[in-house]
Amino acid sequence: MLLLVRQMAAGQTPDLTFQKLSTKDGLPSNFVSAIATDTKGYLWIATRRGLCRYDGYVFRKMAKQQPGAAQGICPLPNGLLAVYWTTTGLFLIDSEGKAVATLDSVNFKDADPANDHFENLFADSKGNLWSSSYGLVRRYDLQHHKRFLYTIKNPNYNAEANHFFEDRQHRLWVFSEAGLYEFDRHRNRLACIIGPNAPAKMRQRRLSFSAMTEDNRGNLWLGSPQAGLVRFRPGTDSIHQYPTPGIIQTLSFANDSTATHNLWLGCNDGLHIFRLTAETLLTPSELTKQGVSISQIHTDSRRRIVWLATSDGLWQYQSGLTAIQTIHIPESLVHLPVVVKSILPDSVDTYWLGLSHTGVLHWSRKTNDFQLVPYPVPATTNNLSWVDNSLWAATDQGLFKLENNTFIPVRLPTRFSSNSIQKVLADHHQRLWVIHQTEGIQVFNRQSLQPIQLWNDQKARGLWTLNRYHDITESANGRIWIAAWYPRSFGMIWYNPKQRRLQELADFNLHRNFVGDFFTRVATGQQGRLLFAGGGGVNVTNAQGIIDTLRSVSPTKAHTMANDFCFGVGEDTEGRLWFGTGEGLHVYDARSRQMRRYTEIDGLLADDVSNAFTITPNDFLLLGQQNGFNLIDIRRLHQPAPLPPLLISGMQVNGEYRQLPATGTIGLTRNENDLRFTFTTLRYQSANATHFRYRLTGHPAWIDLNTDNELNLTNLKSGRYELVVQNGDAAGRWNPHPITLSFSIAPIWYETDWFRAVLVLSLLGTLYGFYRMRIGQERRKSELIRQRAEAETRALRAQMNPHFIFNCMNTIDAYILTNRPDAASFFLQKFSRLVRQVLENSRETLISVEQELETLILYVELEEERAEHQFSHRVTVDPDAKANLIPPLLLQPFVENAILHGLRHKTNGPGLLQIQIQKEADQLHCRIEDNGIGRAKAASFKPQNNFRHFQSLGSTVTTERINSLQAIYGTDATCTITDQNPSEQTGTVVDLRLPLLS
Repeated sequence: MLLLVRQMAAGQTPDLTFQKLSTKDGLPSNFVSAIATDTKGYLWIATRRGLCRYDGYVFRKMAKQQPGAAQGICPLPNGLLAVYWTTTGLFLIDSEGKAVATLDSVNFKDADPANDHFENLFADSKGNLWSSSYGLVRRYDLQHHKRFLYTIKNPNYNAEANHFFEDRQHRLWVFSEAGLYEFDRHRNRLACIIGPNAPAKMRQRRLSFSAMTEDNRGNLWLGSPQAGLVRFRPGTDSIHQYPTPGIIQTLSFANDSTATHNLWLGCNDGLHIFRLTAETLLTPSELTKQGVSISQIHTDSRRRIVWLATSDGLWQYQSGLTAIQTIHIPESLVHLPVVVKSILPDSVDTYWLGLSHTGVLHWSRKTNDFQLVPYPVPATTNNLSWVDNSLWAATDQGLFKLENNTFIPVRLPTRFSSNSIQKVLADHHQRLWVIHQTEGIQVFNRQSLQPIQLWNDQKARGLWTLNRYHDITESANGRIWIAAWYPRSFGMIWYNPKQRRLQELADFNLHRNFVGDFFTRVATGQQGRLLFAGGGGVNVTNAQGIIDTLRSVSPTKAHTMANDFCFGVGEDTEGRLWFGTGEGLHVYDARSRQMRRYTEIDGLLADDVSNAFTITPNDFLLLGQQNGFNLIDIRRLHQPAPLPPLLISGMQVNGEYRQLPATGTIGLTRNENDLRFTFTTLRYQSANATHFRYRLTGHPAWIDLNTDNELNLTNLKSGRYELVVQNGDAAGRWNPHPITLSFSIAPIWYETDWFRAVLVLSLLGTLYGFYRMRIGQERRKSELIRQRAEAETRALRAQMNPHFIFNCMNTIDAYILTNRPDAASFFLQKFSRLVRQVLENSRETLISVEQELETLILYVELEEERAEHQFSHRVTVDPDAKANLIPPLLLQPFVENAILHGLRHKTNGPGLLQIQIQKEADQLHCRIEDNGIGRAKAASFKPQNNFRHFQSLGSTVTTERINSLQAIYGTDATCTITDQNPSEQTGTVVDLRLPLLS
């Protein structure tokens, strides 16, 4: 046997961004022992606290499952899953977690070790389910329902850690502490390939193995606790060993963010990645720093997801090329934290990254390699530019030029008092434009580096003092454009060579078209357009500087802007406008007038997009962030990927899960009318990436659920229903193949057709029997109602408010005590007339309107006298209505309420009580109106004594008298009370409509 041991060189750590899912997200336990994907695409997780199913939204723990920890799980071709529970045994379950068969049971009490453990479940292509226990390898022939046991002969080996693997040639391998074995299907035995019992002496080596996988060339890769990573080619005797820092527990091939196919090593100390081409071992720091032990790496190639079962939860990685990639700066090169302040393309796949300290990084997109070029002094990069094919860096410590992979200072004879340079621009006229952070602009000859006078210095000094200049660019027509802050105007500037001055675009644009006066960035777009970003949005102009209002963006135009202060700006080849804010990346399509925002949820390193911002000619967008940057493939991002199919992941009936039938209509009882459905696309992406909508029988229009994957239908009536659900994306596309679910709710017994028929026949049969008896009862009842109403009316006519009489006596007494006998006599005369009229009218059932008004006016005048004329009254009566009859004292309680509760408390002006009586068709209309404080405010005055309760009772009794008119005379009688001024809730209007009696 040829044994080669290779030392692996350290390589650049790959950029892997994981999403950790733990108990905070609903996982039953953070200790995940095994994971598997079933035939539908659901992810099953075995934990210390049982088994659960994950659909990308929630972890659903199966209600009816075995107790104890779920140790192993294995999907089977028939859609079932084999699950090993440590305390009960080995079971087959369906997609809802229901046990359908028991393969074997755990029994620790007998002497047989074969039924103690069922570790390392594995299903091969021949219909066999493999597992291991102490001293044994177990094979279940699921098709013929047979069980086979195999023993690995090794005195120093207990066979507890047997693992299984099937290669592309369908060879079944068993690897363990005893070595590597191959299953001989014809002889039904295990043959040792590597180990002490191997037939060939060259392979008789004591190597234990804990993990295994296969590459595209047919090589077997094994993890060995003592040898590290081992490569073995079946049929040969050569073995290559690659030492690793940790103990390998699982192996799997997966793609990283650059679509490179690498070997992933899950170890007891974290994750390591082995590059096959370079034979280098890489270590992602995120898991290794936390000391996470990885028990299984599960690669879902269909969805390009890598799942890690760890001792600290479930970790998810989106493998392969993605539209939004995150690249982290190596901590070994630059002290963190550091911010990428400027990005300048070097070639199609290489870029220069200006940092907030230390210097500049050179990055290769293909290899993800970084090279640091430090500054000669500590400095912060403001901008990177090309000057005569040389890299120049504008920093807070001056200008630096890259020569022979070293930055050297550039000394310019500037007028600036400090070295803080914002940006440098080399134009097509051999000029060098230099922007100072606080002291304006100066231009130099590129060859001699001597200053050039392009404008009047005396006039320019005023500009440098009042304004601030932030960015500069040159358009294809050779014009120079500047983004600035002009507090007294608008900060969009261009250099006018004919007039030799910096001219404001406000000179030839309407001021209302500017989004603001503070602009931070200027860039060139498609078809010669200029893009100005700053406070208030983005202004887009044509090549001559005329603002294009249709392409410009501001919060008043695009309400989806999360922040109106914009930083970087650019335009892709399709004319879409991209700009960064403190609340994410925005893109605006002027053709569709739609805006989309991208945040951390979509893959950005941070929501704050206010640093480096560069769009390349091949539509790559690079965003500088803290400790890294984002690389966005704009074309891939806007490629309409096919919408995934939709599944109903769960159905709950009255709060309990119910298994969905494969076909047909779901039948429910009448009490099962509270339904809850959950949906999923099994893409395991951001929850904001998928939108849902539905239609239900009786509602033809779509009802949007937005990104909520739950639908609750409550208090459904009996009947047949058809539920149609559709999934879409944020761009407004909807899946043309929605899912349809039919269900029916059984009616209650009294809602059935047979009951209704029996009920109708019974009613028809008894109607005639009750007819004559009912007629007699109604006649006697009507007579009793009429007699009762007349008796109540007579009793009510005899009532008079005792509190009113008491107050009148007090008023008379007050006049006497204050030596005003005339006033007392006059008041007493009116009061005696009122009492006499009340007594006379109480003898009558009906009196004329004229008599009622005479009594009412006496009452009002007495109340005016008591209130010292704080209010007045006005009575309007139709002459034709004076002879009509009404019950006596019918209007008095409403007038009394208007005075006591409305006018008496009025403080803002004189009160007015209006009484109007007129004929309207076949009714008598009585209207009592006051401009008092209103019902709402009057209710705030708490009743002080029983008198208030008497008043409330008087109004109630009066209303009953009005209702009795209808019973006596058979004509409609109504009473309505409204506010005089509804908006202020002041004043009260009482409308009485009475039978027209004469």
